[in-house]
Amino acid sequence: MLWMYAVCGLTMLVCLPFFLHYKKALRYKLAASFKTLGTLCAADLAFTAAVRLDQRCWICFAALVLHAAADYVLEFNLYIGAGLFMVGHICYLSFFSVLFPVTGVHFFIVLCLLGIMAFVFWRWREQIGKRMVFFALYGVTLSVTCAFAIAGLTGHTLQGLLIAAGGALFFFSDSLLLGRLLFSASRTVDWIIMITYYAAQLLFGASCLLG
Repeated sequence: MLWMYAVCGLTMLVCLPFFLHYKKALRYKLAASFKTLGTLCAADLAFTAAVRLDQRCWICFAALVLHAAADYVLEFNLYIGAGLFMVGHICYLSFFSVLFPVTGVHFFIVLCLLGIMAFVFWRWREQIGKRMVFFALYGVTLSVTCAFAIAGLTGHTLQGLLIAAGGALFFFSDSLLLGRLLFSASRTVDWIIMITYYAAQLLFGASCLLG
């Protein structure tokens, strides 16, 4: 348990501030490396669980590794980075579906998140412009994945609660990220985006250990 807390501390107290510091200093490769390392810390939690506890966690580990790669690439290429994130989301979707059988609750939450996404995209349609199809494709993938995560509450377990919290934070983080891509924002927003993003990934990784 102490090791898990140490890994979380490394992500939040070392990787996160160094990523934002070096990004502000325009040292993008170094910044991207710290950003990637933070997500790999979460992957380490899933890896340990997959080896020692539950082989289903290999799917979660694969998702986290893909997201770690996406974290690095995204700093240099939005489309390739987002593509890697989408593949990672599909892995997450598979993982959540294995843990929590699909019910009507899943589809209800999917409709809620898609509704939120559609409203935001409609409000910001002028700023999104020609990127609408790409953003919509990513948004649908994200919404379905996060909905299946939030539906983990139906499992009535600690693991389900951690995954549900992670899904809600991931959706919130990416929603803020979209706003930052389209509008100017303060560094406070960058901190909120990264704190909620890393918290989501760590919750997913920890859910493997505490399931």
